[in-house]
Amino acid sequence: MFNIVRTLTAFAVLTGVALAPNTSRAGDDKDVLADILKQVDQQVCQSPQKIMDYYTKDTVIIADDKRVLPEHRIKDYEVMIAELQGMKCINKRTVLAGHVGRDVGYLLVDELISVSSRHSTDERQHSVCTYAFTKVDGQWKIQHEHCSSLPDYSIVPGDDALYYFHNPVY
Repeated sequence: MFNIVRTLTAFAVLTGVALAPNTSRAGDDKDVLADILKQVDQQVCQSPQKIMDYYTKDTVIIADDKRVLPEHRIKDYEVMIAELQGMKCINKRTVLAGHVGRDVGYLLVDELISVSSRHSTDERQHSVCTYAFTKVDGQWKIQHEHCSSLPDYSIVPGDDALYYFHNPVY
């Protein structure tokens, strides 16, 4: 029940409802949450198991129209590392909005993830994501992640009108 309340609290923050006064210090705000995402990025292509340090035990991840469990995401990362020799990961993230409260915070970000290797072309994933954070034992953790893919704008619209329908970008 407590987790439901925490999750609803996160969504209330996302919709702009003030639940508690913001007691964070000036340098403590959105940058702290963005730094957590950078730390996750550093682990994804090297040590995927370590990303669980940044998520709550009951994390909900939604990628486009799919619910993803953290352990399945880690397995996907491990398979990717095994298949792509000389893999290089680049994450570019722009924070569009966010708020940090005493125990709950959120970020709305525009993300461009690029994965390349010696034997493959550059695979890009462009998404808009919302991350809801909660404090667990004094540490910020990701409680909820929801990303929606954006189309690959390098494809000329006239080339194939149904391209995104038949070939989703995720």
